[in-house]
Amino acid sequence: MVFRNAIQGRWIGKGRGWYPAIAEFEYQETLEITDTGRPFLTYRQSTQASDGSPLHTEVGYFRFLSDDRLEFVVAQPTGISEVLTGSVEPTEDGYRALLQAQQVARTETSKLVDSTNRRFLLRGESLSVGFSMAAMGQPMQPHLSSELRRDV
Repeated sequence: MVFRNAIQGRWIGKGRGWYPAIAEFEYQETLEITDTGRPFLTYRQSTQASDGSPLHTEVGYFRFLSDDRLEFVVAQPTGISEVLTGSVEPTEDGYRALLQAQQVARTETSKLVDSTNRRFLLRGESLSVGFSMAAMGQPMQPHLSSELRRDV
């Protein structure tokens, strides 16, 4: 699968976040997607504030079901885990992966997150990442967006 090979690597860039009742913020993001030698890729994401202090991290796996179908399992240290499924489609200059949560599990102390979806838009050496959620009584809406470049 071409998307599977193309998305592997280390990606670095800037992002911004917003959501009702919180101030808009910016962050630095590092995303590492690596081959395991099996039909899945490992995923590790971390963000830092402008002063370098850590903000968020998550880990997971992309599992490829076919050339155009995949699953994505993500765990966060804040007590939230997501199981997402979706599709990969070629675009004029790359690929788009759209994933919708089939299940969001959370600990009793985590924030209330009802549903999530994620978007990965790969264009050559650029990767745009989007995250939307329905959480804390709010309807599904965008929360995070980042623009990353391959770190060679």
